[in-house]
Amino acid sequence: MDTPTIAKVNEDARGEIYVITLPGDRELVLLHSKVGSIRGGHSHDVDELVVILTGKMRYHKLIEGGKQEIDLEGGQDSYNCAGDIHMGEFLEDSWVLEWKID
Repeated sequence: MDTPTIAKVNEDARGEIYVITLPGDRELVLLHSKVGSIRGGHSHDVDELVVILTGKMRYHKLIEGGKQEIDLEGGQDSYNCAGDIHMGEFLEDSWVLEWKID
């Protein structure tokens, strides 16, 4: 059985991004985002599940039918359909896990 690996792929004033590679050529993204930072403003070509591990963020989405804003905190999640534009505004230092589902 393959062993998962983790690698830091980016670090800037907003925090860090880690990629966790899983067996079967799958991956998770672990984000550490500092209070006041903004990430995203993009979409993906596959569905995505976003789980807030700790902290709090305001999630902005542009989805079919209009704009959506939701506040999420540790233990809560959000599902993004392929093509949904989304952006996180971090209200506290936060750890977030993203799983792109294909």
